[in-house]
Amino acid sequence: MISYIIGKRNCLVNVNVVFQKLWINFTANKFFMIQTILLPTDFSVTATNAGLYAVELAKQIGAKRIVVYHSYDAASVSEPFKDYTQKIVTEPFRQKSAAQLNEYVAFLSSKKSYSVEIEAYHSHADLTVAVNELVKTTGAELIVMGITGGGKVKEALIGSHSISVAKKSDIPVIIVPTEYSFTTIEDILFVSDLKDVENTTPVDSIKDILNVTKAKLHILHVTDNTEKAENSEDKHTLEKLFSDYRPDFHFMNNPDFVGAVDFFVKDKKIEIVIVVPKKHGLLESIFSTSYTKTLAFRGKTPLMAVRNTDK
Repeated sequence: MISYIIGKRNCLVNVNVVFQKLWINFTANKFFMIQTILLPTDFSVTATNAGLYAVELAKQIGAKRIVVYHSYDAASVSEPFKDYTQKIVTEPFRQKSAAQLNEYVAFLSSKKSYSVEIEAYHSHADLTVAVNELVKTTGAELIVMGITGGGKVKEALIGSHSISVAKKSDIPVIIVPTEYSFTTIEDILFVSDLKDVENTTPVDSIKDILNVTKAKLHILHVTDNTEKAENSEDKHTLEKLFSDYRPDFHFMNNPDFVGAVDFFVKDKKIEIVIVVPKKHGLLESIFSTSYTKTLAFRGKTPLMAVRNTDK
């Protein structure tokens, strides 16, 4: 059964609002449980693979609900006739979207091996705006999306939605490569630029994913001066911030940032790579231009983008 989001573009009204966030006390600390995963889809092979990943991830972390969302397109309408014809023009797209959602949910339901609720929403709206609204109305704590690798043109067209959502989302976004098959998450890599880490690192969000997966934390810094990095104040600050998790620090001298990360991921059998988009500094240029985008498109391991909303 499909629950719908009804409304004009950029103006969504949720007809079935449910908030599911759970906090429990654990050894004097708040231990976060991811209850709801938001899964945007366009029904492509890539999106279907991301759906399978979300189902298996939900099983590992004990999530109770997967919320599927599809933004359907409609032919543009000239302004003088927009109000009159909008419903007529969008109706075929809405009906097709509903049918595809039913098939998609049925497919995911047939693949799950435990009890998890799968809901479906759709609307004629900007994807990023719709996703942010759904995060608020469903209480989702994590977004899972697919991404298709390929040439520069293909990357620019297909990957723009995933990258846009990741850059603007207030909750973590896991971007899953097309050919990646879910593997139990045991090792997580956090790529740090070691710059003002106390104010720029989303500590709580990183701890959340570590808590629910019970994975080992690796922290990697790619630099041309490993000795300086190993003895830096920011490195010691990160040690304190994640002292309860006993992270392994790694420093690599390599002019090829993407190559260094890729080598480390393969060598340590990493299941998720965490990056933090920043307003200023190394990772902002990495995220918005080439490096992190390249990791997302051409990497073979899921990438989790986490904006710093802690400060």
